[in-house]
Amino acid sequence: MSEQTPTPPVWIYADVVCDLFHFGHVEFFRRARALGHRLIVGLVGDADVSTYKPAPVMSFEERVGVVAGCRFVDRVLEEPAPLHCTGAFLDSIGAAYCCHGDDMTAEELRYWYGDLALTGRLKTVPYTPRISTRLIFARVADCLRVEAAAGQGSVSR
Repeated sequence: MSEQTPTPPVWIYADVVCDLFHFGHVEFFRRARALGHRLIVGLVGDADVSTYKPAPVMSFEERVGVVAGCRFVDRVLEEPAPLHCTGAFLDSIGAAYCCHGDDMTAEELRYWYGDLALTGRLKTVPYTPRISTRLIFARVADCLRVEAAAGQGSVSR
């Protein structure tokens, strides 16, 4: 009988913003991790996020702390993730694949993930509908408008 060498775990990488951490983020991490054995998450730095969407409400450190508490995440990078993920970056952190939600067009995926999209190292998972940071912002704004209209806007607890 021959002994089999254990197969090393397949690490998946996900780059995210994760402002106002919510159920959609948890589902994304669950689905991404299911593509392999372990999940590494890199958070995009505050300045880089501001180049393509509104600046995060939560600081980089706060976002790292929240993501590190998710049971589907095995490792969180302590430094900001690169804005464009490459094969060389995946190799440097020991990841086989990068994962993103399927909410981007093929052209957008090629822009952000270049060589990964061409070499099969980019995987997508279904985007979680009906929840996003922008929707949470809209809900909060609606609540504040209702409170202000009812004369409750200046009440503090």
